[in-house]
Amino acid sequence: MSAYTLQLPALLENGHATISASYDASEPYAITFGFDAVQPGLEWLISRELLSDALIYGTAGDGDLKVTARGDLVVLGMSTPSGTGAIVLRRDDVDALIAATHRIVRPGQESEHLDWSDTVEFPGVAL
Repeated sequence: MSAYTLQLPALLENGHATISASYDASEPYAITFGFDAVQPGLEWLISRELLSDALIYGTAGDGDLKVTARGDLVVLGMSTPSGTGAIVLRRDDVDALIAATHRIVRPGQESEHLDWSDTVEFPGVAL
């Protein structure tokens, strides 16, 4: 298995919705969250390490995204130039999502799944 998608119940500012969370080994560092319930085609790529850190330490991230895990809930606090918002997920769902991504690509092995064929070469620089 190299990809995984999970439908997650979420609490949004305007009520309950189902959002999607997708992971693909070809993009091993990120989980794509789809917010069609908010706006069709709206997606955010979120670092799986950021989500993992929040589950372990209680909070992670700053700037555009801050993740807070308390008790049974995980809150994704998002901000853009056009506004801010929060999404509340069940901690068990986020934990299951992270565990599934780790089964597909183990932490520390992400670079083995990247396509390096598009890498830019710089003359005189050894990569």
